[in-house]
Amino acid sequence: MDTSLRGDSIAYERLGDIRAITYQGYKGADMEWLSTNDGVRERTFGRGYLIGDHEGFSLRWTTPAADWDTAADRNALTTFLRTFKGGSQ
Repeated sequence: MDTSLRGDSIAYERLGDIRAITYQGYKGADMEWLSTNDGVRERTFGRGYLIGDHEGFSLRWTTPAADWDTAADRNALTTFLRTFKGGSQ
């Protein structure tokens, strides 16, 4: 069984490279991809980060691809990433 993003998505297409980041003081990575769900092309931002040797978080923000660059959508993603509380906080 394929449990990758590609295996779970219809018309999966990764956008750009996986980018190393520091998020809330933890090492992590960001990536973006397109997929189709119920006939709608969606764009997803994914951020994963580790909080310990065997613990981490995987955050995903998915929106219709056509809405990705709207001010409302960009503001919502920025707010979500700024206010998410994970780890020992």
